[in-house]
Amino acid sequence: MKLWFKYAAGILVGAAIYLVCPKPLLETGGAVAAIAEIALRIGYYILAALLCVNVPLSVIKLYEEKTFWRIGLKASLFFLASLVAAAAAGILAALALLPVRIPLLSDTSSQSAQHIGNGLLDVFPQNLGSIFANAGAAIVPALAFFLILGLAMAHDPMASKPVANLLDSLSRILHTVNVFIPEILGTLLIPISARALHLAASSFAPGIYSSFLAILAIASAVAAAVVFPLAIFLLGERKNPFHSLFANLPAALAALASGSLRFSTGVTIRQTREDYGIRRRYNAATIPLGLLLGRAGTAFVAALSFVIILSSYSQLALSLPSLLLIAAIIPAATLTAGASPQNGPIAVLTLACALFGRGFENGYLVMVPIAAVLSMFAAFLDALWIGAAQALVARKHITREGKSPRHYI
Repeated sequence: MKLWFKYAAGILVGAAIYLVCPKPLLETGGAVAAIAEIALRIGYYILAALLCVNVPLSVIKLYEEKTFWRIGLKASLFFLASLVAAAAAGILAALALLPVRIPLLSDTSSQSAQHIGNGLLDVFPQNLGSIFANAGAAIVPALAFFLILGLAMAHDPMASKPVANLLDSLSRILHTVNVFIPEILGTLLIPISARALHLAASSFAPGIYSSFLAILAIASAVAAAVVFPLAIFLLGERKNPFHSLFANLPAALAALASGSLRFSTGVTIRQTREDYGIRRRYNAATIPLGLLLGRAGTAFVAALSFVIILSSYSQLALSLPSLLLIAAIIPAATLTAGASPQNGPIAVLTLACALFGRGFENGYLVMVPIAAVLSMFAAFLDALWIGAAQALVARKHITREGKSPRHYI
């Protein structure tokens, strides 16, 4: 049975549970909400370990092929360019759909991270052991350590061979676990989707955000069905771009229902290997870069939301210099927020409002009540783009043995 069918079935069963389940069970502290949190943790249980173990192996193999710096640089530039393009597309989408205003709620409060930028100081922590304890929440320090380890091992391959063999065995075992987890993800999505629908319904309940969320849904659909296929067609091999998007449908569904790119990345890793036929050494180099530098969906949603926030204050704030400043701030804020995999658009908006200044430092509070829904749309687009981009970022340097669409997992 195809993964996308399992996931769609899980989401539909979750929707049925949402319709019949007493609302207290779906709220924070309720039984369904607790089960959903456990399901989320199972989904990304081995993700940090899998990414970190694969990095030094990738460095060694790519050094042998003399392609490490070439692939890394090309992938980084590709993802950074997609981030800027997505922010610009979000601004244009918001301008095309104006006037849309959200009432400014003076009693809104936020538990959002106010000091998210401080995570950058922990890339080189005083205590090396802390990077292993916090790898799930802040993965950049762990990835940086294993990158340095890989470079050192590549410098002296003979001395590092025993360690490389150990890491290779561990990588194969973790990949076996990662084959199993996507198989049960359809079941995990049942409580997750029930909880997600409860959060989404709560966002629509007051009627304040209904028009904005409808516009966001339309803009996201256009991005997924028109913008992404066009980009894949022009940047790729001029073949049917919907094959690439279809290959990433399972991860996109998992991301949409959970609102977590972290939850769906294990599926992306498996799809990259089994559908695209890209070997571990290559996707181990490009997928972490995509997670850190290529969250185009988050930039798109954050840019669109930021422009709507400004227009809700005053149309006069939407001058050309302000829009150009937003086009620079949103990618920078997305990169900073990407240091922690669980951060979504609300974290980007928090940073963007602080960087923009001009009295809008607390503007992100307007979007806090619908933070979960923003994360769902952003994670859906992120998963779709990062997965499809694996076949684009270094296609001239990567040997692939892809399947036909009918044989996709």
